[in-house]
Amino acid sequence: MKPYTSEEISAFAKWLTQACQEAGLTAEQYGAKVRIIAQSHFLTEEVECRPDHDGSLRWWWSWGKPIADRQDHTRLLTADEVDDLVAAIRQVVAIPIRWRP
Repeated sequence: MKPYTSEEISAFAKWLTQACQEAGLTAEQYGAKVRIIAQSHFLTEEVECRPDHDGSLRWWWSWGKPIADRQDHTRLLTADEVDDLVAAIRQVVAIPIRWRP
C-alpha cells in the first residue's frame, strides 16, 4: 500500500471539518486533526486521520482507539467514510447534560 502524503491526509481532515460544520457542529481543522466542540462547550473531541499498522488510513479518537462503525463495532471506519464518522462524533459530543437542582 502506498504511503499517504500529509497533503492527502489534510484533505480528508478538511472534508471531515466541512461535513461536521454542515451537520451543525463546530469543527476546526489542525492539519490531520479535527477538533469538534459541542454546542454546550462542555464536551470537545479531537479526532485524527492517520494510517493504522497496515497502512490503511483510519480515524482515531483522542484516546488512541480507532473509530468503529456505530452499527458494527468490529468494522473500523476508513478515511473516506465521513458520513458515518460525523454520526459517531455527534453521538460522543452531543450527550445531553443533566442538571441537578
